[in-house]
Amino acid sequence: MAAGLGNELEELVFTNVGAAPCLLRGYPEISAETPSGSREALHPQRGGTYFGPLVPADLAPGGHVYLDLATSRGCDGGRKPPVRYRRLRFALAQGGHVEAEHGSVNEFCGLSMSEFGLPLRYAQPRPAPGTAGTLRARLRLPVSVRAGTVLRYTVTLVNPTATTVLLRPCPRYTEQLITQELGVRHSFALDCDSIQAIPPYASVRYAMRLAVPRRAEGIAKVGWNLATPSGPFAGGVVQVTSSG
Repeated sequence: MAAGLGNELEELVFTNVGAAPCLLRGYPEISAETPSGSREALHPQRGGTYFGPLVPADLAPGGHVYLDLATSRGCDGGRKPPVRYRRLRFALAQGGHVEAEHGSVNEFCGLSMSEFGLPLRYAQPRPAPGTAGTLRARLRLPVSVRAGTVLRYTVTLVNPTATTVLLRPCPRYTEQLITQELGVRHSFALDCDSIQAIPPYASVRYAMRLAVPRRAEGIAKVGWNLATPSGPFAGGVVQVTSSG
């Protein structure tokens, strides 16, 4: 289990107990036992979690992959108690079921789910010195935003290395907003006309705008990343209030 910025992660491990390699990928259907003892289907938001994506990977005999289930404490001022689901059951996209008699997960403000896979950092090469992939990103988000308006926030890119990072070619970035019911995702190029490089140990702040759908409401996860194999990635949560 991990936590960050009011988000909690339950990382489930699936091990290949067979004698041949296999590829476990996609999203499973999940049911679980509720606190009242009944069994219900869970409906987590697909598309990954605040803690970063997983990528499909072959399982050698005895090898393993993960499935991430995450939730946020951001609703009701962080005072909402969790619902604990137990005895998880997974219906695999390729067919078959996996029972997790001792598996459980908390839900505060909805659930999000990754695909089966391994963390991206294990599957991608390390960025070369002086490239955008060596940067770190931080988001500064407002507490709330009204549905149907524009979310205004800032992204700070930090160069933690002793090598100047050249923004050539100009990197693209992706921003996304995901609620329990819907999600939006856009990609643009950074402003490289005024800033072509980030010196060692320096930082640059960018003003960002993201249109919030009128149908959005509740806790929303905001994600931002540079379109390089190693990121950087940053995320946070914002309360979307009714446009009415």
